[in-house]
Amino acid sequence: METYSFTLKKTVIAGAAALSLLTAPLFTTSTFTSGVAHAGLISEANAAPDSGQGRQGAGAGGGQGQQGAGGQGGKKGMDKVLEADEDSDRPPWAGGNTDQNPHSGSGGGKPAGAGTKKGDEFGDLIVLKRDPITGEPLTDANGELLICLDVACTSTVPTVDGEIPAGVTAIEVDFGRAAVARSPDKVTDKALTDALAKLTADGAVLSVDPAGRLVITVDGVSSTIDSPLENLALYVDLVEGLASASTSPTEAALGSLATLDTAASLLAGVADKTGDISVDYVVYNNVISDVVASGDYYDYGSFTYTRTYPMDYSYYYTPDGGVTVLSATLDINAYLTAVNGVLPTAGGVTLFSAAADDALEVIELVHTQIHDAILPGTVTP
Repeated sequence: METYSFTLKKTVIAGAAALSLLTAPLFTTSTFTSGVAHAGLISEANAAPDSGQGRQGAGAGGGQGQQGAGGQGGKKGMDKVLEADEDSDRPPWAGGNTDQNPHSGSGGGKPAGAGTKKGDEFGDLIVLKRDPITGEPLTDANGELLICLDVACTSTVPTVDGEIPAGVTAIEVDFGRAAVARSPDKVTDKALTDALAKLTADGAVLSVDPAGRLVITVDGVSSTIDSPLENLALYVDLVEGLASASTSPTEAALGSLATLDTAASLLAGVADKTGDISVDYVVYNNVISDVVASGDYYDYGSFTYTRTYPMDYSYYYTPDGGVTVLSATLDINAYLTAVNGVLPTAGGVTLFSAAADDALEVIELVHTQIHDAILPGTVTP
């Protein structure tokens, strides 16, 4: 097998490690060919002019220039002073010899136990044509991935040797608040501990809000788990438990609510309220948050979903730019059909992502205090 070297946001990942870590979410071993590289990643050459990569490059260059102009001269001057004082009591690791510093962890690097950020290796991930059930990327006769040129993926273009062809603008998956999935393990572990403490508090009664998010009521006082980190931690622990023969802490705490329906709402609680949850979003997020290993796809094959939201949700709207505020009653199911379309006929990850996207739309709906017009799906007036 040939060896490749890939550079992503100044992080170099080489050879088989790069293929297993970066391309595995996009391939399985049955579809991967050695001529296909990191098609799910956008290199700096292909990045948009206003992308984060471009700004990073500019900032790094500026910093280096400033250091070369003044910083190096100052350091050299200080070295001469230290070298002249042969009787100095300075420790051997002074003057830049950080590898000898016993206080700097392992060899001057980050302190031991500082943790790593999940997803550091993942950069800009793009929309690909995928199997609607498993989420596995589809390829053409040459083993090249099919890059979607529109959100509905009605038009595609194949990669060229695993790369985005020149002149092709790929659609990047926007993770928004879901970037918390890249947090260190200790952060998400604490979020899970905090969330479970709420769910298992003495006298806690669990229910769900209109979007399916978890609500805890203790002594008549109700609160919704709306922290992106806590929702993510619960989602990960729940779906891992549902896929295992053992019972996860979240499964035990949720009882009858420990279902993939709840998982879809938990994932919605991680995302931006004004964003979207697509198949690519779900597949990439599962790998970044370690729900599945690179190269694997979570099995949503047993998931079923129909829209059974409240048919009498009350909301306020202003028909005249804020002068008058009126109330109305909404059938949320009809509203979702109007804004998100009919549910997909395919099951699996396509249906799961549609359910999560529905929940996300409802979260935005209930967070808007006064709408600027009457909403589709309104029953009365």
